[in-house]
Amino acid sequence: MPVKLALVVLACCAPAGAAAQSFPDTLLYNVAVLPAQRHLSVEARLTVAGAGTVPLTMPPRALAAGTTVAGFAATDDRGTPLRVQRSGGGFLIDGVRPGAVRFRYRLDFSDSISGGSTASGLDSSRLYAVARSLFVAPDPVATRKTRQAYPVLRVVFILPSGWRLVANWDSAGRDLLPRSGEDLLGGTLAAAPDYRVYSGAVGQSAFNVAVRGRRAFTDSALVDLIGGSLRLGAAAFGRVPVPRVTYISDAGRKGRTSGSLQGTSTIGLLWEPGEMLERPRGHDTFHETLHLWFGGAMETERWWTEGVTDYFAALLYGGWRHDPRDLAELCYQSWRNYDRIQYRGTMTMRDEARERPGGDNTMLLVYRKGMLAGLLLDAAIRRNTDGRVGLEDVARRVLELASGRQSHTVSEQEIRSAVVSLGGRPASREWDRVVGRTDLISIQDVSGALQVVTGMDLPPPQRVLDPKVLSNTSHQ
Repeated sequence: MPVKLALVVLACCAPAGAAAQSFPDTLLYNVAVLPAQRHLSVEARLTVAGAGTVPLTMPPRALAAGTTVAGFAATDDRGTPLRVQRSGGGFLIDGVRPGAVRFRYRLDFSDSISGGSTASGLDSSRLYAVARSLFVAPDPVATRKTRQAYPVLRVVFILPSGWRLVANWDSAGRDLLPRSGEDLLGGTLAAAPDYRVYSGAVGQSAFNVAVRGRRAFTDSALVDLIGGSLRLGAAAFGRVPVPRVTYISDAGRKGRTSGSLQGTSTIGLLWEPGEMLERPRGHDTFHETLHLWFGGAMETERWWTEGVTDYFAALLYGGWRHDPRDLAELCYQSWRNYDRIQYRGTMTMRDEARERPGGDNTMLLVYRKGMLAGLLLDAAIRRNTDGRVGLEDVARRVLELASGRQSHTVSEQEIRSAVVSLGGRPASREWDRVVGRTDLISIQDVSGALQVVTGMDLPPPQRVLDPKVLSNTSHQ
């Protein structure tokens, strides 16, 4: 039997005689979590000032989110059915008049347990979901292009008795208030009876950590790791770019490890129960935190937002541990994975991002060569300036550029200009060799660069590390 939900009504007040167009569009969701049926029942009310066709985007099937939209239907505010068409990755609701449009759908989950933090799962004990996999909603990118304001948002979750919802949205009572379309579609949500929530602050930014599941370490150790990643990120690149960050940490399925930033202020960490504090996973936690800056406050080529972010994460993680051998181990592992990529001598990172965007992150140039590019560029800049300047100075300069732009986008050429300006001709030559061309990077290149960056001789390890230790499923 279908579940009928009471819809929240957002009251707007205006002076008598004000035109209808003065009211903002509003979008209100009620979401019932039904673990026994393994689906969500969603009803929404969209008020619009204009008439015509309303386009809505649905959760993208390309993601490994593990959800499916079923039974989508729409009516006007009196219950009269409206015509719905499938269009590409969404729906078109035709014949809309100024006023309210109601739509409803069922969201089915492919998996009872989420296999990774870019996926979703619902079972009798918890909901874990990337918000992008939950909501049928207007596309915020398309809305910006038309210079329209995104609807005012409210979301109500109707949970099983005793369950607790974890999200990074503001709230008013039981109403959750996403700030924008990106906030609605770009977060990570979780609900269960047994989340343990901790809080802290770095400068003017607060952070929350929600922990669930039994682990081989204390919750405080995880909170310290997360706090360290935020503190060192802020020290290197400026204040945390958002006022509050929420980390959702959940013990996952054994044998499946991943860590991912979802959106600009919520980070999902879904790991095996005992491995969070091991070097690869601690490094990945730093990586996901740094996406607040690279991929959040700044957008550019993927080799920077993923690969150079991976380098900075290794550099800062080694600093947090007070052991440069952590940086060396992670860089050598990245080189071993890079050395296994068959097309590494025939394709640039930019070419790969356009022609071969998907695949295992351990075997993508934008991750593995991108990390090494960060190391080699950092070494070239430091070598040419006697250590006075490094790649972190480049990052701060391009972040400043991004802060003045609505898109937050910095071009590859602008990054190159910053590198050359600070690092001179040696940095220019290294950029052309590593970023612009397909010259092979040797393990001796890595060893020499590590000596410049750390001031220590850190030769390659004798043993071959497990090629999967840097595996993650980070997705922007």
